[in-house]
Amino acid sequence: MQKEELLVLHLVLFHIKKILEDSGIANGHFKAYESLGISPVQVNKSKSEHKKAVLLLCKGISEIFKTYYPEKLVQNPKLKECLQVEIIAR
Repeated sequence: MQKEELLVLHLVLFHIKKILEDSGIANGHFKAYESLGISPVQVNKSKSEHKKAVLLLCKGISEIFKTYYPEKLVQNPKLKECLQVEIIAR
């Protein structure tokens, strides 16, 4: 995967993280990612740093899906609201 593609993936996963946090679902699932101190817009960071960030975001998201079944996630009113705002914004 090229670095540019990795940056896009990092950005997409970061937005998913924000949606989960804004809806109150994420509860400490992204501590390891946050301890890295790297964001998707830091293009000067190395490819390996972004790769590690992507893996930690995936780990946090997968832990949420282990905890909550998808049906339960969709029933969360804050998550529904966030998803509707995302769709309308496009």
